This record gives sequence, C-alpha cells and structure tokens, in this order.
Amino acid sequence: MRGWNLEIQTTSFRFTPEQVNQANQPNVGHGHLSINGERISQVYGPWLHLPQLPPGRNEITVSLNANGHEALTHNGQAIESTVMVNIPE
Repeated sequence: MRGWNLEIQTTSFRFTPEQVNQANQPNVGHGHLSINGERISQVYGPWLHLPQLPPGRNEITVSLNANGHEALTHNGQAIESTVMVNIPE
C-alpha cells in the first residue's frame, strides 16, 4: 500500500471518537487533518494512514478539537502541529 503512516503524539489529551458531537469535556476529543490547507478528515486515534501525496512540498497539519469540533487552545493559541513533507517529482 502506498502512502505515509502518521503518528500523532499528544500529552494530557485522549482521543474519544465515541464522544464526537456530545458535550465537550476537558482534554478529550479528536483531531482534524489538513493537507496543503484543505481539510481532509477527522482523526480518531494516534495513528492514521495518509494516501499517496502529490509530488512537491506538502504541508500536513493536525489540530486537536473538542467533541463539538471547536479548536482546543492553550494560552489563546490553537493546539496544532504542522510538518512539511517533500515528495520527489
């Protein structure tokens, strides 16, 4: 299978897919995956498989979100991480 395996390492956060769209609770929820600025999917655990990425520079961002999909924040900043992956032409 082609593509990439992505591991999301968190501290003081637990993925709770069974609680999506329920009342928000501290330090639990799910993630949102964006590739090159386009939201691709929700993330329900620390591992996911990314499909084959297009050639060139790809920006992969995962944000942590509450059960109601609101961005989780720390000191007013969204909790998210971005990595750049360069795929040869």
